[in-house]
Amino acid sequence: MALFTLNKIIGFKTKQSSYYEWEDDGTKGMGRLGVKIFSSGSKRFVFRYYVDGNRKFIKIGDAPTSRENGVTLAAARLAAKKYGAMLQAGLDPRLELGLIKAEEENKVKVEAQKGSIEQLFNSYTSQMKKDGKRTYKAVLKSLEKEVYPYIKPETKAKNVTKDDLVIILSHMIKRGALTQSNRVRSYLMAAFNYGLAHDNDPANFIDDAKFGLLFNPVSAIPKQKSAEKVGEHFLSDSEVKLLLNDLNNEFLRFQMGNSIRNLISLLFYTGGQRPFELASSKWESINWEAKTLLITTDISKNKRPHLVPLTESAIFILSKQKENSGESDFIFPHRFDRERHITLDSLSRAIARYRNKTDIRPFIPRDIRRTCKTLMGELGISKSIRDRLQNHALHDVSSKHYDRYEYMPEKQRALEAWEQKLNEVAVNNILAFGGV
Repeated sequence: MALFTLNKIIGFKTKQSSYYEWEDDGTKGMGRLGVKIFSSGSKRFVFRYYVDGNRKFIKIGDAPTSRENGVTLAAARLAAKKYGAMLQAGLDPRLELGLIKAEEENKVKVEAQKGSIEQLFNSYTSQMKKDGKRTYKAVLKSLEKEVYPYIKPETKAKNVTKDDLVIILSHMIKRGALTQSNRVRSYLMAAFNYGLAHDNDPANFIDDAKFGLLFNPVSAIPKQKSAEKVGEHFLSDSEVKLLLNDLNNEFLRFQMGNSIRNLISLLFYTGGQRPFELASSKWESINWEAKTLLITTDISKNKRPHLVPLTESAIFILSKQKENSGESDFIFPHRFDRERHITLDSLSRAIARYRNKTDIRPFIPRDIRRTCKTLMGELGISKSIRDRLQNHALHDVSSKHYDRYEYMPEKQRALEAWEQKLNEVAVNNILAFGGV
């Protein structure tokens, strides 16, 4: 194209994609003044030149889209002439103008905006919360407790090294917390894996920071295999006998509240459901006529609804608990706030107090689930039905994608056999007691 005129510049038409128009002033080796026409309709004066065969551009300013706006054509030509003179002198105009320096400063600024390890932990656990993971608070608490004494929260996540994390985990191991060190290692592994994917996720939780991670520093750190022991403790028949008997007499009146004792009893008579799922269930999940309890998706660990048959003993326990819960929506409401459900900390503390008052071997709430699973197996109840009773996630293709049968008759028969076993184990049938 020959020399530009104001009318020509104003008249450049918008196209679907941006394009350039170049002015030909007849010179060689002095670059070209051009106009970039954007698909939006805006226009910009640019200067194009080559260094060692590489094309480079310098932005001059907005070109006029009418006679009243934009950089004037005369001013644009003057700038292009100045840049051309630099080229003839063997200089790179961008270097001379300090544009490359500005770009480096911008890189420093971008680097300063890289997400900190505190932001990584908060963002990761926020995603856990969004995904319905109940442990997100505990994970964040563990990471803050173990990491921040050795790595400052404001440290850039990308600057955290394997050696930094080895120091943290080694201190945990030295104080005897082998199992917890493996848990923290898993939390760190998951957090950094989240950070690796974060920058490309349009739904990320941090708008003003990127993590810039290139690898996961936890990957090369091995687990402590000596701490990875599968839980084996379960209560024997005699211990279950002692516990169920104690739950139904005056022995525990001052050690456990009515709701805690009812919750423990219900854990047994429903075949070892997860404590959290029973503790957080609401009365609306009980179908008294059908004698079922629905573990809803919002509290189910595997996010699938789970229908539990209720035996006569379970119904009796729930009937007594109805008197304790009052007007609360929760079957097991919090003692001081009826709008919340009972906490598992309360259950753990109550069991700990009970252990200290008896000769029973130490056990925790989770062991009740294992006890039910084991003793039901001794009754001849198949592992498949026990797994379904306890709502284990089944990963075979048939169960995962096709089998929607609830197995209610099979689960009902299994729980009735288990109920008979429990009522034989107990000193007296639970229904014979005046209260639970």
